[in-house]
Amino acid sequence: MGVSQVEVPGCLRELYGELDEVLTSVGELEVVVLKHYIAYRRMLNVASVIFRPSVSHRAILVFLRLDPDTVELEEGFTRDVRGIGHLGTGDLEVRIVSSADVEKAVPLIRRAVEES
Repeated sequence: MGVSQVEVPGCLRELYGELDEVLTSVGELEVVVLKHYIAYRRMLNVASVIFRPSVSHRAILVFLRLDPDTVELEEGFTRDVRGIGHLGTGDLEVRIVSSADVEKAVPLIRRAVEES
């Protein structure tokens, strides 16, 4: 990746590899690496991935194109980001900090792809 594109922080590379595998296996999505995030899309973005590599809250944020009202929000894992400014597209934020979170996110990712 060039300097003008987002780079995967070393501390999140393995976790992102797992997430990328899930995102690319659930549907025929195009992966577009942009300056501040990585977009997964068909005609529209289905998911946007942003890295938060700080030691205090190391995480990958996935913004899914899902209506948060149709999801049971879980503190520290999912949140409604309608009306909150953020990079990428999608109204549902999913916080990935472990492999278990990747697995837990699979049904939400599938829904976002199927509904796109």
